[in-house]
Amino acid sequence: MGANMEMAIDLGKWKSYVVMEENVIVVKEGYTYTTKEGFSAFFEEVDNPKIIVEASSNTNWIANMFEGYDLTVAHPAKVRLISQSVKKTDKNDAHTLMDLYKKDYLPKSYLPIREVRDARDLCRDRALAVRQRVAIVNKIKYHAFCLGIDVKRLGKKNRKILGNEPKLELLLRQLDETDATIGEYDKRIHDIVQNGKSLVSHYARLIDTIPGFGPCASLIIAAEIGDINRFHDEFRLFSFAGVVPRTHQSGDNEWKGHIVKGNTFLKSVLLQCANIHTRFGKSSIVTYWYEENRDRIGRKKAKIASMKRLLRIIYWMLKRDEEYHDQ
Repeated sequence: MGANMEMAIDLGKWKSYVVMEENVIVVKEGYTYTTKEGFSAFFEEVDNPKIIVEASSNTNWIANMFEGYDLTVAHPAKVRLISQSVKKTDKNDAHTLMDLYKKDYLPKSYLPIREVRDARDLCRDRALAVRQRVAIVNKIKYHAFCLGIDVKRLGKKNRKILGNEPKLELLLRQLDETDATIGEYDKRIHDIVQNGKSLVSHYARLIDTIPGFGPCASLIIAAEIGDINRFHDEFRLFSFAGVVPRTHQSGDNEWKGHIVKGNTFLKSVLLQCANIHTRFGKSSIVTYWYEENRDRIGRKKAKIASMKRLLRIIYWMLKRDEEYHDQ
């Protein structure tokens, strides 16, 4: 088959519906298993097709499977806004993707390169282990409180005391295993930041020069941002991170609401780093602004504004490919 082959895939967990067109003519369509073997059998005679899919929980797996192909990922929420259909079927969804693509109306979603996707997965897996550790620590403190033992920190001394309680022995062992797992994640992240040759490693090394940012936080921010050039200006990055308020306007009236949701992984690590940066980066213009304005506008709003200023610094550091320096 020719080189102008285009394939729209409505992804399903077990089966996917595929529409194949060549020069605007449907040449093949139907269901196939959502596996590498299933897709290979469906278009084994096609050379380098253009593939259109909708972003979903399977996107990373699909991107790895079709590595090297011309892959276009559609933004699911925006596709639904453009094409609202009463009759929603796998076949209709696949044809809708194809029609929007041909008319150049398809709202595209950013698909990071393999190194960025792998770094994101590593950092998010570490975040899961950290959340599990917090849950275990809270459970230990709860059981200790029920036993009449007041524990604020689980240092070596308190762990030794709690280790004598049979009810807490397994939880303490689980905590040790989780700590060891987090330590392994930290080693891998440090190795990527220090020795990696990819763009995300380079970005992480630049971000790591900011006071209050360690290797883990730097890699998380670099991986979630991806290619900085996909943001045409710093304000698009602010919106992506969720550090700007919602704006409501009607006539001459305009008011601002709560900040947008944004990327929760990026926002949470920025908040942690802003807290450290404003405590220890005394020569930073961000710290100076925070200390000048926190009493006037409140600590919470001042912290969000500090996050935004740090993100602006990160944006221009990556754009200009330069390390951090005090203003």
